Amino acid sequence: MHLRSFALLMRTLPVAALALSVMATGARSQADQPLPNPPEFPFENPLLPGQAELGKFLFWEEQMSSDNTMACGTCHIHEAGGSDPRSFEATSINPGPDGLFGTADDIRGSQGVVAHDVNGNYVGSSVFFPHVQVTGRKAPSAINAVYFNEIFWDGRALGAYTDPQTQVVEIAYMGALESQAMGPPTSDVEMARGGETWTDISNRLVTAKPLALGTNLPQEMADFVALYPTYPDMFEAVYGDPAITSRRIMFAIGNYERTLIADESPMDKFLKGEEMLPPELEVGRELFQGKANCSACHTLPFTADGGFHNIGVRPDAEDVGRMAVTGDPLDMARFKTPNVRNAKLRVPLFHNGSMSSVAELVDFYNMGGLFTGPNTDTSLFPLNLTDTEKADLIHFVEVGLTDPRVAANEFPFTRPTLRSELPSSNVKFGVASANGAAVLPELVTNVPANKGHADFTLGVAKATPNAASLLALAFGAGNGSPFPDPRFPIPMNINVATLLVLTPTVTDASGAGTVKIGIPPNAALTGFTFYGQFFIKDAAALATGGVYGTEGVGVTIF
Repeated sequence: MHLRSFALLMRTLPVAALALSVMATGARSQADQPLPNPPEFPFENPLLPGQAELGKFLFWEEQMSSDNTMACGTCHIHEAGGSDPRSFEATSINPGPDGLFGTADDIRGSQGVVAHDVNGNYVGSSVFFPHVQVTGRKAPSAINAVYFNEIFWDGRALGAYTDPQTQVVEIAYMGALESQAMGPPTSDVEMARGGETWTDISNRLVTAKPLALGTNLPQEMADFVALYPTYPDMFEAVYGDPAITSRRIMFAIGNYERTLIADESPMDKFLKGEEMLPPELEVGRELFQGKANCSACHTLPFTADGGFHNIGVRPDAEDVGRMAVTGDPLDMARFKTPNVRNAKLRVPLFHNGSMSSVAELVDFYNMGGLFTGPNTDTSLFPLNLTDTEKADLIHFVEVGLTDPRVAANEFPFTRPTLRSELPSSNVKFGVASANGAAVLPELVTNVPANKGHADFTLGVAKATPNAASLLALAFGAGNGSPFPDPRFPIPMNINVATLLVLTPTVTDASGAGTVKIGIPPNAALTGFTFYGQFFIKDAAALATGGVYGTEGVGVTIF
């Protein structure tokens, strides 16, 4: 094998490469070695000046999504261990394979976008509508992901990165981060409308003001955008010209993620020979690597073996896991071993978010898993830990393996505040009137009303199917009193005396309606509030003269 090819191959297998290095030198065992930091970068994507800073902007850019509600970082919050803290919320439930909410196979996934089609119209037939869609697995951590060359729970993001715009293999061996980064922005569950392409995303970035929706930029980001105030400026500074392509986007995000290395936990300082573990953590480490059998899969220093295992979290048939990628029945319900670092911050745990704490996770392993089958991992068996041993193990995982910089958002884990983390500028008020089936319609108001947003969207749900409707916008709010004409006693949540515009639309077969409003990029609009209410025709709505209305919404532009 050519020497360069051999070197590239070894970079794809960091655990194996480190083990061979130890064997060659006769030094300490692999488990005694610290994490390689800095990590190796792909031969095809060396770290360029300013590239990680550009990648950081793109990673936290909500304008990467088709409706300005999602960034890569939305599901990978640093202080949540690089995963999604929203998975505990009631709106983060996926109904699982049975399609029913409130049953045993429900999954605590990650919230994405409200379903909308290629034209930006809401898809009322979605099981989640009018709420955001939820992924079928919880977001894994982006922190320390650089050390593994198959990413996602099923490993479908491979080391060979193929650019989605050109279909050219741009990285041969070490591009798993780039392969992973190209998925969510065009997923019509996570970040995109139906039919979204990387050309659409690239075109949006040409005119988008960097992090226009974000606030509290860390100093390094504020300094970078001060030098390069537009995305074309940033791309030119890094790549030599202003062209924005999927390859350049993914290369920047991938190399930003290669800087997200958590290696300052007490365990890491021990591995680097900087500090001894205190006695209470040393007891836990011995359990972790001994009786508790954690190191069978969570090998040090990476605290993950890069492999895939079936550990009996749920019945095999509910999620085939790795088998969907390989087609091998032996991979049924096997999932990628997660990095244990910062597990306390990353709860809920497992691919389905079923464990709400490290203590629950230890109990799970102590009983040898919950479900067994022909493919259950042989390293899984009852541990018979005492209560004291369980407490020591929990303490080691929660304290000994947590990097304080991650928990405190200290560099390199600094980040901006996302718009989605702030109170919405769209506030519902008033009351709705019912259609002929005695159903109250609902407003869909999740899209932020930022200046320059050409596709700001308001919608209606649970309305009469295939019905004529219109969105009325006004300068003033109504007080809920009936429309002045006694034939139509509809609660008015807008002030008709200040009517701005009427926009007609038609609901779809499931009763969803959509209206898009272009908000000019005019600074004078900052803080301006307008008010909206949908009105829908329904001949069966006799009590309100064949017309009924939604609640109101006040929209404040920022």
